[in-house]
Amino acid sequence: MTNELLSQISPSEGFSVVRKAMEDAIAFYLPMGGPALARQHVELLANSMSFYPDCTEAYRDAMAKISEAEKAEQQRQEERQQQLIIQLIGAAKSHKSHCEFGVLPAKLSTDKAMLMWQRLQQAGLIDDHYQPVNLSRTDLAILAFDISTFLGIREKWKIFETLWGKKNLRSDYNSALFQQKSMDFRDRLKLILKPAHEKIKKKPRYR
Repeated sequence: MTNELLSQISPSEGFSVVRKAMEDAIAFYLPMGGPALARQHVELLANSMSFYPDCTEAYRDAMAKISEAEKAEQQRQEERQQQLIIQLIGAAKSHKSHCEFGVLPAKLSTDKAMLMWQRLQQAGLIDDHYQPVNLSRTDLAILAFDISTFLGIREKWKIFETLWGKKNLRSDYNSALFQQKSMDFRDRLKLILKPAHEKIKKKPRYR
């Protein structure tokens, strides 16, 4: 009699009590407690419903679903970790860039250079953080070129691109050569920088 009842709820009839119970357990416990909790309850069901003919097969399929969910969760964790690493690297680069931006390198902090910065600040072209004040990109390029010429700096573009957080100053300089306003700005710079340049050259008088 018992075998007849069990055969009536076997998969051959299109429905399995034990399979349904295990699927319900997975659907309930997996999102609530993760794969470990779902696996624990499926194992309890397998022990208590082992007399069903398809219990072993249902248990195997249920464990396979839990394993898939576990792998998917591990993959998500790895992706989150990778994203975190990328964010940390980005933050580190941003911090490094922020530290370099506006900080004078050695070649721009000599006595001669500091006197020039003072003159440029007095003229309202540079602020207290050595950043340009209301200057166009072509004016910036000319300023970088002329200061580098006065100080004998060869890598003029890289050093000022870092200081001012700008790119392609060389291209801006080439464009400036064809603009009358840029030439006027250069004439203005000569008046500002030349006195500072000459003053630094003067030798002290000894009595």
